[in-house]
Amino acid sequence: MLKLTKDNYFSLEASRQYMSVSQFKGFVPAYGGCEAASVAKLSGEWVEPKKDAFEEGKYIHAWNEGTLAEFRANNPDMISSQGPTKGQLKANFKHCNRMIEVLENDPLVMKVLAGQKEVILTANLFGIAWKIMIDSYQPESGHFGVITDLKAMKEMDGKWWNKEAQAYENFIEHYGYKIQMAIYAEIERLAKGRKPEQWALPHMAIITKEKSPDHELLFFDFEVIAQQLQIVSKYIERVKLVKSGVETPVRCEKCEYCLQDKKLQRIRHYSEMNLY
Repeated sequence: MLKLTKDNYFSLEASRQYMSVSQFKGFVPAYGGCEAASVAKLSGEWVEPKKDAFEEGKYIHAWNEGTLAEFRANNPDMISSQGPTKGQLKANFKHCNRMIEVLENDPLVMKVLAGQKEVILTANLFGIAWKIMIDSYQPESGHFGVITDLKAMKEMDGKWWNKEAQAYENFIEHYGYKIQMAIYAEIERLAKGRKPEQWALPHMAIITKEKSPDHELLFFDFEVIAQQLQIVSKYIERVKLVKSGVETPVRCEKCEYCLQDKKLQRIRHYSEMNLY
């Protein structure tokens, strides 16, 4: 197996050899995933377009890791190249600095975000190798340690429509963050060789991108970890079969990958066009 480092963690080869939370969700329609797009990414056939929101998240994470100056130097596209703001940070990254100020000025946030940074752990779970990268890790805190994931969100109190459930849900449900925290807790436990259910306590530190950034700290209890691991077990066999090429991936016909060459198979009745 590939020995993971910060340089190769997000590489194509690492994704081929290891399962990750984002890759798992990418295969599962219930979490907005598309099997066909996921397989195309792993084969190198398709590269997902870069999004500003992703780069802004990396900016915040570089601050947490203590490598913000290096990150700026390695990403000159964050600097305006024309007009009166030439040579300055672009507006969205300036706002990231405001978000960082909010986090830095809250002692409880800084306490939870303390510890080791960008810690890579691997373990075998559900019969396959997984990888995780913990934003902030305090293995000596509490009973079995504390792990914290830092998230930059558009807003805290929005609602997202779940088409399968035909109901609105909050961002925790919509983005599958309970799944993420459960997997992180279980991989950390396995990597450290502790007994079942001896989990480090997962936290999320959330900062919003609003004009006046909001922020919260959340923790996830052991009951939700056990529950979410059961949900992963429900989907993982299908994911393994599709990723390994045993089963043919299903197209969602909704994502950017599928829309590139979508071909209609039938004429639909108008009533099939749901409002949501």
